[in-house]
Amino acid sequence: MNRLSLLGRASGAACALALALSSIAVTADARPVTYTGGRVLVAEAYPDSLAWRYGYSGSFRWSASVGGLYVDGFEGQKTLDIHYVRGARLLKRWNWPTAQANVFVWGGAGHARVASQSDVSAHAGFQADFETRRIYTSLVSEHHEGPNWRYRTDTVALGLAPYEHDFEKTALWVVLKGMRSTHTRDDEPKSAVMLRFFNPKWWLEVGVQDNGDLLGNVMFNF
Repeated sequence: MNRLSLLGRASGAACALALALSSIAVTADARPVTYTGGRVLVAEAYPDSLAWRYGYSGSFRWSASVGGLYVDGFEGQKTLDIHYVRGARLLKRWNWPTAQANVFVWGGAGHARVASQSDVSAHAGFQADFETRRIYTSLVSEHHEGPNWRYRTDTVALGLAPYEHDFEKTALWVVLKGMRSTHTRDDEPKSAVMLRFFNPKWWLEVGVQDNGDLLGNVMFNF
């Protein structure tokens, strides 16, 4: 086998690996950093909260976003309404032939209204995830804080795909979640079962909590 043939095979293998990893990198979750030049719009609807975020990734390592969060039943009978800007960074990525793992961190500041009072606000969070084409796991924690209040969410997820999805085709996951939101009307751990449909351009997740409440999330990549 000549050198040109070896180079051709090596190049083909590298392209195939890059394609497989790119399909892993953009599909299974609304990650805080996507790809260079990528834009993402995310909206999440829960029984007592609504959240949205629009972000731009200047590279595969960092992104800048604007977003909002509305919480009903905050600290009993109050409402919490936050608008913010934030920056996120990919701290570490591990690539394997059929799997990928990531650690992200982010932080930001904004304006919050609690009941009838306006405050400055700050927030920070992190996400750790591991994914193959059949299994997905993640841990996400985010903390918002003002001069006289705090709000935190923690979510752990396990996703199972009934089949190995192909790049550019719509795929299906069954996702089990454990969640908790602090300082809310119902401040206790909850579980949920979700169906997730996605391809590299969009992502839709619908499901139900253990108490029967409906949940829904949507994401668009540009």
